[in-house]
Formats: sequence, C-alpha cells, structure tokens
Amino acid sequence: MPDLLRRLVAPERLYIAALGLTGLAAVMSVALPAAERGELSANMVSATLGAAVGGLSLDTFLLSRPGGWVFSRGRTWVVAILGISILLSGVAAALLTAVAGVGSYLVCVGSAAGLTVFNTVSSIALRQKSFRLVYSMRAASGAVLVGGYAALYAVGQLDGGLWSLVWLGVQWLSALAVCGLVLRMVSRVGSAPAPTAAGSDYRADMLAVGNLHVGIFAQMMTLRFNQILVARFVGAGPLGVYALAVAALEFAQAGAVVRAQRILTDRDGDAAAHRAAPVVNAAIPVALAAVAGLAVLGFLQPEYRHAWIVGLCLLPGTLATAAGKTWSSLLLKKRGERATTVVAIVTLTVAIPAYFAIIPWGGVIGAALASSLAYAVHAFTSRASLRKSQPPNPGTV
Repeated sequence: MPDLLRRLVAPERLYIAALGLTGLAAVMSVALPAAERGELSANMVSATLGAAVGGLSLDTFLLSRPGGWVFSRGRTWVVAILGISILLSGVAAALLTAVAGVGSYLVCVGSAAGLTVFNTVSSIALRQKSFRLVYSMRAASGAVLVGGYAALYAVGQLDGGLWSLVWLGVQWLSALAVCGLVLRMVSRVGSAPAPTAAGSDYRADMLAVGNLHVGIFAQMMTLRFNQILVARFVGAGPLGVYALAVAALEFAQAGAVVRAQRILTDRDGDAAAHRAAPVVNAAIPVALAAVAGLAVLGFLQPEYRHAWIVGLCLLPGTLATAAGKTWSSLLLKKRGERATTVVAIVTLTVAIPAYFAIIPWGGVIGAALASSLAYAVHAFTSRASLRKSQPPNPGTV
C-alpha cells in the first residue's frame, strides 16, 4: 500500500494533475464569448511573459546553483535580487499590455509579480527535492481556479475582466502558500550560517544571471510573443481561440517539464535518465488527444470550431519542445549559460521575423505554423550544440 500511494502521488502525476486542472479551467473558459476569452488570454500572456522577461530567470538560476549557494550568499542578497525581479516583472507586463492593446494593467502587473514570487521561491523548495509539495500546490491552485470560474459561470458572469481577477487572486494565493512552505523549511534548518561569499562571488552571480536570462528571455519571447502579436494584429476573439489551442497542446509537455527540472537538480549526472525519446513518445498520444478534444469543443461551441486546426498546426512544435526541454537542460548543465543563450538567440532571430511576416496576414493559422517552425529550430539547435560538447553517445540524448 505505501508503494502504491507513492506511485499515485509521484511528482510526474502531481504535475500532470496540476496541468489537467489548469486545462480544465481553460476548457471552462470556453463558456465565455471568444472576445471575452481573448481578454482573459491577453491578461494571462502579458503577465506570464512579463514574469519571464522581468523575473531574470531566477527560478532556473537557483535550480542550477551548487548545493549551499543560498547560505553562502546570505538572506539579504537573495531577497534583494527577488525584489528587483518583481519590480522588473511588473514593468515588463505593463509594456506588453500596451503592445497587445488588450487587457487590464492591474491584472497583468499584479499577476506578473505573483508569478515571479511563486516561480522563484518554488525553485528553492525544488532544490531541496520537494517536488511533491510544490506540484501539490500547483494542483491545489488549479482546483481553486476551476472553482472560481465555476462560481462566476453559475451566477451568469461571463465577463473576461472578472474571470481575469479570479486568475490574479489564484496567482497570489499560490505565491503566499509557497512562501509559507519555504519559510517552514528554513525554520527547520535553524539559524542560517553567516554568508561566506566574497565580492567576486556576487559579481559572478550577476554575470551568470545575465548570461542565463538573455537566453531564457529569447526563449520565452519565442514561445509567447506570438500571442501578443495575435492580439495586436488579429484581435481579442481570434486570440481566445489561439490561446485555447496553445493551452491544450502544452498539456502534452508535462513530462518534459518535470524531466528538465530533475536534470537541473540531479547532482549524480545519470546520463541514461536524460534521453529525450521517452518524453517525446509520452507526449504524442496526449497531444493527439488534445487535438481531438479541441475538435469536440469546436463542435459544441461554434465560435471555437477552428481551434483543432490551430492545434494540429502546433503539434509538430509541441513534440519538438518536449524534446528540446531535455536537450536544453542538459546543455545548460554541461556547457553552462552561454551555450543555451546562443541557442535561444539563434531561435529568436528566426522566430520574431517569422511572426511579424506571417501573423498579420496569416492570422492564427499563420501564428501556429510560425511557432512550430521556431520550436523546431530551438530543439534541434540545442541538440546540435549538445552533441558538439562531446562525442555522440546514444545514452545521453
């Protein structure tokens, strides 16, 4: 029985449960008219991208640090860089909202700050191998979001702005919960040792953050900026359809996300556990099921009848991303921030021109095709860079 219970609450299952609840919330939002769902989606993407752009990639940075890094730097340094990242996230979210021309500054800025807190503080818990606790919180926040949407639907409130406020509240609820978890973990450790880092260590931290963030900034712009352009050039209604398809296909990447985080936190270097083929094989049936689900939703809700076509166009990019997350994490671990930065910048130089060239006339279908192209470039550039670092070994990729 204990073994069965551990399997049922395995980190991968909890993460899939969290994504499933988030996906259920996305499905429930189909009850909104397409334009109202577009407003909700615009708020989400501006906040998410704002947190990624302004958050300085501290979550990934902290996951990649050696053991004892937090104690050696001291509480003041960690809190300072977190505070700066929260401020920058809010500014970035506000700018993205202005570019999109759709959304609420209150929701976007507030949610970006909450996401930055959650992602950064969660990485500290993940460094302590608290995968179950962090993913349980993600699942719980997804359940609260579903409940909030259900309550609004029950009282006939089909306003994208109100649904966005519920989403904002859930982000901060999650952020405060994970902060409580980490504070409890710290209290168990007892009094922290005095910082031992020298000035050169702090300068090295800033350089590492800069190198890493440039790459992740480029990667997130590749993943999300297309939705900003859909809002700007095509409108809120089409964005609602496009964002629904993106959310459905991202569910297939759950295993790849968990694998990437395990790679970054694994200090034993078990190369055999880092192969990309298993996560891609696991993603294929889930991605196909997502496309089928979009087709059913389109039949039931005619405003979303083209969502399954968008999902089909996103399918190749989804599978490329599933593989790319493993290769990119391995590349970061083996060759450092500079290598992943080069890969991300190469991808961005392909993605942004493609988005601006295709989206204004190709609409959501063009956005999906351009996205798949960009995701494929990122995955295979990561793999090529990884293979260049050492002789080919079938057991590693």
